Amino acid sequence: MDARDTDQTSPGRDLDEETIADAVDVLEDLAGWMLAEARWERVRSIIDRLSRALGARDAEAFQAAVADLELSGPVRALRIGTAETYGIPEPVLDRRNTMLNELRADAKPAGSDAQGQSGKEGGGGGKRTS
Repeated sequence: MDARDTDQTSPGRDLDEETIADAVDVLEDLAGWMLAEARWERVRSIIDRLSRALGARDAEAFQAAVADLELSGPVRALRIGTAETYGIPEPVLDRRNTMLNELRADAKPAGSDAQGQSGKEGGGGGKRTS
């Protein structure tokens, strides 16, 4: 069998359980992040990329989006004069919850009981200045 005989409907290889678990972990963690507004916008954009990659079953794009999301988290040291940081904005929280539900549904075998966090846990909106 050569490369032309592979499934052409799915770009890259299929998503594996470990990759999906990594995405779930970082999405759960981000509910507690405190970021500047511009960084939250970047997080929202990455979650959108993650969703598109999941829908396309594009493992390469999905893994790249997970890595970008992991790197978008808060940093320990902030520069003097850094913008105010906030908890997760409502639109990002909603998008994150939708993505978590999609990932959990994708990871479950058919007929399994849905158990997990799907509410608005960890909702932010709080404000902190640095």
